[in-house]
Amino acid sequence: MNILNTPLVLAQTTLTDLKDMFSVALGVIFFFGFVYGVFLIWRGARKIADGDSEGYSSIFGGIIIAGAGLIMSSFFVLAGLGDAAIEPSF
Repeated sequence: MNILNTPLVLAQTTLTDLKDMFSVALGVIFFFGFVYGVFLIWRGARKIADGDSEGYSSIFGGIIIAGAGLIMSSFFVLAGLGDAAIEPSF
């Protein structure tokens, strides 16, 4: 088998447009951000249960990180730039 003649497959998607590439990258970033935000909320709840007052800021930060996509999209729509927002995809 000749290695030079075999096609190099790096991903199973066919991305033809720059907007599609940014959409997939944004989807991956939002996915990891959502998971990290949920982790911060859970950690903040545990800190509050242990009596630490720092848990409230952890919960607030987790909500902002987990909902960042929705927050930014709503700001774009409110400013009249709804077409400029890229919808994340996987």
